[in-house]
Amino acid sequence: MKIFDIPEDELRIELADPAPFGGGKRSELMLLAALGAPVGTRDPVDLALLSAASRKDDLRHFEQTAFTPLEPQLARSIARVRRVGEKEEELIARGEVDAILYLCRADEATRFRAELQAEMRMTRGYRALGIAKAKPGPEGEENWTFMGYIPIRATRHKSTRSEEPADFNYVTVWDWQLRVLHWLSVFLILVLSLTGLLMGSSRFIYGVSQGYSNYLSWLRLTHFVAGWFLLCAAILRIAGLFLASNRFQRWYALFPVKKRDLNNLVQVAKNYLFCRFERPPHYIGHNPLQQIAYTAIFGVGLAALFTGFALYALYAPDHWLLRYFVWFDDLIGVQYLRLVHQLIMWIFLAFIPIHVYLSIRADTVEREGALSSIVSGGRWCRKGTKFEDA
Repeated sequence: MKIFDIPEDELRIELADPAPFGGGKRSELMLLAALGAPVGTRDPVDLALLSAASRKDDLRHFEQTAFTPLEPQLARSIARVRRVGEKEEELIARGEVDAILYLCRADEATRFRAELQAEMRMTRGYRALGIAKAKPGPEGEENWTFMGYIPIRATRHKSTRSEEPADFNYVTVWDWQLRVLHWLSVFLILVLSLTGLLMGSSRFIYGVSQGYSNYLSWLRLTHFVAGWFLLCAAILRIAGLFLASNRFQRWYALFPVKKRDLNNLVQVAKNYLFCRFERPPHYIGHNPLQQIAYTAIFGVGLAALFTGFALYALYAPDHWLLRYFVWFDDLIGVQYLRLVHQLIMWIFLAFIPIHVYLSIRADTVEREGALSSIVSGGRWCRKGTKFEDA
């Protein structure tokens, strides 16, 4: 990062590391940005770019033969430069990243990558200056190449916190009851999976044959207690679907029942699979793909409880609750029931890393606190963003 102070304007210009595209070099990108500045400029950003480029290149070897100033509608300027003593000229365009990408007719992958990186820089107060170059043809044709962008940030020397723009709104999404149930369920599922593996595999009990009966009894007790607690958590969560004061936790927030959400489901799925390079629809709560995934895993959890209590009923068929599960043992058979119960466990174990990865990915790409919201209860929503469920 390079910092340039402009005393007369009480400004500080910060130039972050240039982001070249197409295999270019950072020094080349900085040189192009400096050569694209108008002759005799007093603009603080141009002065910072000229100063940074002059540290590695002698700008006196170049001259500017023409300059088209920034046009508000096009959001870019174009400079015509050449080396001193040479006739071959080069065109340099500077401006908003979107405008430069449009000028270069960049492909979707390049456009998505550049716009995404520029937006991520904006969250830290930087504006991206897009750079492109072209060789003018004999008949006036111009074949532009996107070279990259330079993150630029201007601050005051004596800035106060009250003067900084508030670009985000904090929105409460999950109340403390749901967060407690979430982390409690995670803990219980891990306990159930671990004890289930220990009970179902003899590899883990090798060497404890002398106290095998007592050891297995403690495993079963822990497994059953965790199952009862998970049932209580499920009952409370089901009640929250209808009684929660937060609309993002109600039942309709877990089902893409609206036509709009069904249409957005395909777009979100393509974006998750990297088949679509445009911004997905924004949601404060769960997007349609998350709604289906979480509802499905909730159903899998209920199936785990049902099959678990059906197996538990073998040991207490006269229990006031478990006797209603005995018929299921006779319907499909105990061995098949154990198999289904174990397969459900593996579904949970497969879902956990996928869920963690997608949560981190969403938090990294969108940078709106979606991951931390399950801890803090809220997320930061960028002002001006259209949220489908707002």
